[in-house]
Amino acid sequence: MSIKIVNAADATVIPVDDAMTVFDYFTEADGDEVSLVTADLDGVHSNRVNHRSVKLYFVISGKLRVISGSVEQEVGPLSGVRVPAGTWVELVGENAKVAIICGPAFNPADESFEA
Repeated sequence: MSIKIVNAADATVIPVDDAMTVFDYFTEADGDEVSLVTADLDGVHSNRVNHRSVKLYFVISGKLRVISGSVEQEVGPLSGVRVPAGTWVELVGENAKVAIICGPAFNPADESFEA
């Protein structure tokens, strides 16, 4: 297997909801071990759970408020959040650019969310 390089201009752009747009760099199609996206988040990204993957959120810029049950924490640039598989989480971004790593790789079938 050879290395794969994806430049920002080549990332697939996916509008997720009114608050979040994702830029897909490495997906399950590249290997099921891990996936990587960046996201622009400005507003509320609804409460959701991934039943299979651990998610790592790394804030590049802006602010990210993470809400899980009774726990609420705000994180800023160069800070990270680890969300274990099976954990409900709501994200609120304030002009946030976030790198999101999922292991195993993200698959939409593994995710549930509240409408």
